[in-house]
Amino acid sequence: MVTILAALCILSACSSGGNTPPAAKPDNSSVTAGVMTTSVDDNSMPTSPVKTSFAPDTKAIYCSFKVAGVAPEDMIKASWYYLKGEAVGKENTLINETVTIAQSTSDNYYLAFYLDAPNNGSWDKGDYKVVISVNGTEKLSVPFKVE
Repeated sequence: MVTILAALCILSACSSGGNTPPAAKPDNSSVTAGVMTTSVDDNSMPTSPVKTSFAPDTKAIYCSFKVAGVAPEDMIKASWYYLKGEAVGKENTLINETVTIAQSTSDNYYLAFYLDAPNNGSWDKGDYKVVISVNGTEKLSVPFKVE
């Protein structure tokens, strides 16, 4: 009986060697120059003034940022949070997430994510932030206010 168990242990040890996961790819990505605005051009660069606060009736709010060192298969995500303010009970709430696959046209380029005003047409007054991550790793956090 001991011989059979020993043989099974040896066989399982030998067979597990081929099932090792591939080495993780190094993360050379960077996300910089994050700004908030109300419009961007075809290259995702701001076309309206850069702002840190917006009126409650703003139709859409954009987060524009510069990306470098990403591969075409990398996932870039924007997570929009309501932090605090007049909306009691909604503190530190994730309000939206958007994901895109990195572009491969150049090493340094701008991307932008936007969020339309809520269905009632008015943003809750308070503090917000957008967190930009690449493949699940936070790279940039951009705060803004609605007042």
